[in-house]
Amino acid sequence: MRPATPMTASPSPLRLSRRRALANLGGGAALAALSPLLSCTRGGGPGETGSERIRVRERESGAPGLELILGRSNEIFPRHSEGDLVQLPDGRLLAVWSRFSGASDHAESQIVGRYSEDMGHSWGPIHPVASLSEPEHTANSNLMSASLLRLSGSGEIHLFYMGKEETEPENKAFHRKIRSSLHTRVSRDGVTFSKPVRLSDRDHYYVTNNARALQLSTGRILVPSAVALDPGKELGWEKQSALAHYSDDGGKTWTRGESCTLRIEDYPGHEYWQITLQEPGLVELTDGRILMVNRTKLNHPYKCFSSDSGVSWSNPEPIREIVAPTSPQTFLRLPSGRLAMIYNNNPKGAKAKWTERRPLAFAVSEDEGASFRYAKTIEEVEGRCWAYHAVRIYGENVYLLYYEWYQGHPTFFFCDVKLSIIPVGWFES
Repeated sequence: MRPATPMTASPSPLRLSRRRALANLGGGAALAALSPLLSCTRGGGPGETGSERIRVRERESGAPGLELILGRSNEIFPRHSEGDLVQLPDGRLLAVWSRFSGASDHAESQIVGRYSEDMGHSWGPIHPVASLSEPEHTANSNLMSASLLRLSGSGEIHLFYMGKEETEPENKAFHRKIRSSLHTRVSRDGVTFSKPVRLSDRDHYYVTNNARALQLSTGRILVPSAVALDPGKELGWEKQSALAHYSDDGGKTWTRGESCTLRIEDYPGHEYWQITLQEPGLVELTDGRILMVNRTKLNHPYKCFSSDSGVSWSNPEPIREIVAPTSPQTFLRLPSGRLAMIYNNNPKGAKAKWTERRPLAFAVSEDEGASFRYAKTIEEVEGRCWAYHAVRIYGENVYLLYYEWYQGHPTFFFCDVKLSIIPVGWFES
C-alpha cells in the first residue's frame, strides 16, 4: 500500500508551461486565438488555485440547494471533468476527477481529488490520486474518467479509471489508433491506495465513463465499457459495442462479458460511425435484472437488459420517449423506489453538437425502465452546458457532480468540475 502524495508548491511532472498547454489545444494558431482569453475570468469564486479550502454557495439557477466549483480550469490545467464521489468509512467525502494539461480527450491528464469533512459544505486542497509519473503508468499518455465504489460488507473503496497509450506517437489526428485499458486500485480508508492493476486487456480501446462501477446485491462488481470489436477496428471508436467486465471475488480477478451491439443492416441510410453504442451506464432492477443505458447518435438513448448479472445482454432498443444529444445518461434510485435518469433534455437530439449538451435534466420511470418521462430541469443557464455526471444520495440530499463548460471557448477550454447538493425531496416532488 502506498500513501497518497500531498500537493506541494512545486510543479508536478504533468504541469505544462503556458505555451505547451495551449499547444495541446491546437498549436500556434490556438495560442494566438486564446491569448486574450487568459486575462479574463468567469466571475471568480471558489476553487481558483486548488491549494486552498473552498466552500459552497447557494445555487444560482434551476434546482434548489448549494453548489461550488471543485476544480476550476486555468491556463495550466484548462480542463477538469469526469469525476465521482463517495463517503468514506470515517464519514468524510472523497471526490475525484480528471484534470487535463490540455483540452482534448487525449491530452495529458491525471486523477486528482479533494476531501470534505462536513458533507460537502467545504473541501480541502486538491491532491493527486493517480499520476502518469507512477511506474505502473509509464506507458500511458492519459488517465481519465474515474469511478469510485465502496463495497458492501468489506467497506473497501475501489477506484477505476481509463489509461490510454499512444500507438502512433507522430500521428496527431483525433481518430488515430490508441490503446485504452481499464485500471483499478483499492483502499480501506480512501487515503492510501494500492498500486494500480489492469483489469482489462490492452488490445482494444475501452471507454468506461466516470461513476459507472456497480456492485450488485449478489456482491458481483460490474464495470461497463464501450469498445470497438470489428476486426481491424479494435484501437478506434467509430462503431462501438457495449459490455461489462465482472468480478465475483471483490475485484481480485476479472472476466469480460458478452457484448450487445447495433447491426448496420438494421439501420439503412446511416453511416458506419452512426451505428454505435457508447458510454454505457447500469442499474440493478428490483427483479434482479440489470438495465444498461447507452448514449447514441440516433436521437435517443438505447437500453438493453441482462438476466444473468451482466454476462450477456438483450438486443438494444431505443428509449423513444427520451430525445437526447450524443451525451451520457446516469441512473439514480430514489428513496421512493422510482428510477431516475440524469440526461441532457435537448429536443435537437443527434443534431445537437457537443457544445449543446444542455439543459441538464432528469427523467423518471415508474415501471423499472420499461418507460421514462421527463421530470424537471436541473441546470439551464444561457451560454453553459453540462454532462458526465456522478450522482449519490447521502442523508436528505442528492450529490450531483458534473462538468460545466462555458460556450464560446475552443474545445473543452474553461471546463470546470461542479458539485451541486440538492434536497432529495425536490427530485421526489
